[in-house]
Amino acid sequence: MTTTRHSLLLAAALALGALGPSGPAAALSAASTVDPRVRLDWEVGTGRAGRPVIQGYVYNDYGRAASDVQLLVETLDASGAVVGRAFGFVRGVVQLDDRSYFEVPIKVPGASYRLSVTGLDWKCGGGGGM
Repeated sequence: MTTTRHSLLLAAALALGALGPSGPAAALSAASTVDPRVRLDWEVGTGRAGRPVIQGYVYNDYGRAASDVQLLVETLDASGAVVGRAFGFVRGVVQLDDRSYFEVPIKVPGASYRLSVTGLDWKCGGGGGM
């Protein structure tokens, strides 16, 4: 059996939302990323030492488990220019019709953030094989 590799960067943000009391930055979000069967729900939070962290869930709406889910967070300045990047991943496997939590620490704070899934592997189902 084979595993299919998907890669794609999200080219543009679809919506801009303001944050609550956790900070002045805005979170840019999108309904889908690499594959419409994978979606993100996230927000900007405060991590250790008061630094920003992107935290949320990746949802798997497909009939196969997803592994090696790779994330890219782009830090944007007030004009929308990318001023920093952080890479993260979702630990473990995102089971079919389920979700998994993730956190990506941010090194460069910004006016807003853009999150995308840059890669994942679909696992073959049934029989325990891969």
